[in-house]
Amino acid sequence: MRRLVFASAFAVAGVMAQAESGSGFDQAVTLARSGQFAAAAAIFVDLAQNGNRAAQVNLAVLQAKGQGTPQDDQAAAYWAWRARLAGEARAIALSDLMLERLTDSARTKLADRLITDLSTQAEAGVPGQFAAIGRVEAQLRNPPRMEAAALWFTLAAAFEEPGALALREVSMDGLEAKARLAVQERAGAEFAIWCAKLSRDARPQTCGQI
Repeated sequence: MRRLVFASAFAVAGVMAQAESGSGFDQAVTLARSGQFAAAAAIFVDLAQNGNRAAQVNLAVLQAKGQGTPQDDQAAAYWAWRARLAGEARAIALSDLMLERLTDSARTKLADRLITDLSTQAEAGVPGQFAAIGRVEAQLRNPPRMEAAALWFTLAAAFEEPGALALREVSMDGLEAKARLAVQERAGAEFAIWCAKLSRDARPQTCGQI
């Protein structure tokens, strides 16, 4: 099994601390580099829960290594994938590695947990969540649930999420005509439901057509 590269994760994440994360993140990185992992983990937890992607990656590293916190591959996989789905490129290798450490049942639990959290964020008006849910269905399910992925990518495209059109076309391309039409029909119904859930500020202009 591939080894988890620990030091480099902190070194790279620390580069963005000045621009994005502020003194709390800087302090956590400094603590981790000096071997004070428990103190660093406590800060990373708070930052990760507030959506800091670099903190999510570093927290995942600590959990995977069991430094400053009990070793927990499932928790590490969760935070690594949270960061990856939010667009953190530095989480890709780590999230792939953590996925290798999970059983099929643990992988299913991870996918379900991510979808629950992403759906909650979508309801709160946080952009980009529909495509992220589609990626969970396509990348984390074993086997992949491509019809479900296509549904979420179709919703993401309707809500004008960046890159969603390409994801929708790729996922739809592998479906037979009957399945494609069924996905489109369901997406239309789900779109109306989501338009009703979202605040006015978070609704695209297309919601006005419902």
